[in-house]
Amino acid sequence: MISGDDIEAFAPDLEIADKIVERAARGATQERHIMADETLPFIRAYVVMRSMNEETAKLLSELKQRELDGMAVHNAPN
Repeated sequence: MISGDDIEAFAPDLEIADKIVERAARGATQERHIMADETLPFIRAYVVMRSMNEETAKLLSELKQRELDGMAVHNAPN
C-alpha cells in the first residue's frame, strides 16, 4: 500500500510525467516527447499510479460488496 509519504516522495516523478503528457498532447514529433533523463522518473510515476489504481479498485469492490450486504434481506432465525 502506498502511503501519503510515498506519494509525496514521488511528486517530482509525477511532475515529469505530466510534462511528458503535455508534450505529447501538444503534438511533439516522434522521439521528442520524452527525454533520456525522464525515462526512469516516468516509469516510477507509472508504477505509483498503477499501484494506486489497484488499491482504489480493490477498495471500491469491497465497498460495493459491503453496500450489497447491507441492503440484503436476511432470514431471521426463528
